[in-house]
Amino acid sequence: MPRIRRIQVVIDPELDDRLEQEAAARGISKSALVGLCLVRELPAAPPDNGLLALLELSKRTAGVEPADIDSVLYGPLDVDR
Repeated sequence: MPRIRRIQVVIDPELDDRLEQEAAARGISKSALVGLCLVRELPAAPPDNGLLALLELSKRTAGVEPADIDSVLYGPLDVDR
């Protein structure tokens, strides 16, 4: 059985009535319907806020001398241009 977590939410009574009616119509619990709605509305993964790229950059630049950092970040300098 998958792990679940109990949470508490506060909603408008009219919305709760609609939730109860829809859950009954589908033959599921209100909790299951709320879970389905959240799965549909929330992205599967958190949006990339740049922290993953920063972490990867920190791995690539570990131990690099400051004078060499540009070649790590931008690649080797193309002197033929």
